[in-house]
Amino acid sequence: MATFIPNSFTSYTLTDKEQLFGEILNLEQKMVMQNKLAAIAEERIALVPEANNYASFIQQEAFLKGQLTMLQWLLDSSIAAEAQVAAESQTNQ
Repeated sequence: MATFIPNSFTSYTLTDKEQLFGEILNLEQKMVMQNKLAAIAEERIALVPEANNYASFIQQEAFLKGQLTMLQWLLDSSIAAEAQVAAESQTNQ
């Protein structure tokens, strides 16, 4: 059972199984994340650097890139967890 770890942020001690199943996203969550990923990618493509404020462009681009990377990481983690669960269920049969 997950236990709360008091610190500046919220974190929990999880068993390996809790961690694995917690990484698996349901279909609706995947679709929402994919939609967000697409919207952010479109926003990033549409960015236009301004000669007078190039630093702002760089900051916006880095911010959007970070969002894209995080969403993709969550989706990839779910896929990996699903594959691990499938492989373990095949092994246990």
